[in-house]
Amino acid sequence: MDLLQLLLRTLSGYFILVLMLKIMGKREIGQLSLFDLIIFLSIADIMVIGVDNYDLNYWYVILPIILLTFLQKLIAFLILKFTSLRKVFDGKESIIIYKGKVNIKEMKKLCYNFDDLISQLRQKNIRCINEVEYAILENSGKLSVFEYSESNIFPVPIIISGRVEKDYFELLDIDIKWVEKELKRLNIELKDVSCGYFNNGQLLAFCFN
Repeated sequence: MDLLQLLLRTLSGYFILVLMLKIMGKREIGQLSLFDLIIFLSIADIMVIGVDNYDLNYWYVILPIILLTFLQKLIAFLILKFTSLRKVFDGKESIIIYKGKVNIKEMKKLCYNFDDLISQLRQKNIRCINEVEYAILENSGKLSVFEYSESNIFPVPIIISGRVEKDYFELLDIDIKWVEKELKRLNIELKDVSCGYFNNGQLLAFCFN
């Protein structure tokens, strides 16, 4: 009987997990945020407890999983609405190399050392740092690399969902007045910009409508 109960709980647990993951949405493992990873690990731990403890009412397993699933959906919805929350839960990409120059200040802030950088460059068949014009450490931990031969222009996002992102102002040598001047040149308002890039000395803007 215990073996049959174990099999039934394992099978039901599998289908519950599949259903919950479908509700949460499709994302690659490497793209999971820290928050998503914690949710998935918590659900897996709860399932293990439910399978191991035959005396435990199975609703004590199912209800916490449902709660965690809808918590993840709620946070995902709030992140779409409020960009400030996006940085808290999903993190933010960081420019590690810009125009061939290593951004030491950003590396120190992220506790990202040269061993990490060199190792990830080698994985992309880059032999030396001086071959790289731009490198961005994504919030997933992956390093995106652009060599000198690939492009002479690298757009940097400075407006997201109608909100100015000032993180790279010092690196780009611009300020809020520059942004206001560019918005005036394009004859658009900040609130109407879904995504705006610093692109070769000018603002490249995409609007909601």
